[in-house]
Amino acid sequence: MTDTAKLLLTLGATVVGSGLGTTIVGALFKKRLDTQLETHKALLQRSGRIHERQVEALSLIYSSLEHALFYLQRVTSAGKFAGEDDDKLIQNMSRDLGAASEEFSKNRLLLSESLGQKLHEFFSKMVSAGVDVRMLLDPMVQGESRAKIWQKAQETAYRELPSVLDAVKNEAVRLIHG
Repeated sequence: MTDTAKLLLTLGATVVGSGLGTTIVGALFKKRLDTQLETHKALLQRSGRIHERQVEALSLIYSSLEHALFYLQRVTSAGKFAGEDDDKLIQNMSRDLGAASEEFSKNRLLLSESLGQKLHEFFSKMVSAGVDVRMLLDPMVQGESRAKIWQKAQETAYRELPSVLDAVKNEAVRLIHG
């Protein structure tokens, strides 16, 4: 073979080999990047679904807690509207508190630990206030003990629980909006 033929053969092999090699390396990189992209896309979709469930659960829980607090405040208020029945108010309060509790139980794993603690604190104070209100409605409780229970129930309904509910709301907003 002449030098020219060797040169042409080397040049041809280099052009073909380089293009083929580049194509193979490019295909391998593309496959790797496509796999990483699909994995990342799947993680984002999963995170999006979890976030949607968190938002839905928090909306239901917070709404029920607000309603329950409203009924507690109505039953412990100094004045009553015509036709307001304490037993009906307590029944509504219990219904809404139960709905919030059930929703919380179903979605507890989706919520942060600190939000769970705040919700637990709210539930505990509500139950305690509900017991106090039930005692107030008992005709056997009279005198100074009745006044102390009344004052404690009002303190819980108008001072303690609203601040706990605000803390729940702030934590929920942080979780929802990141």
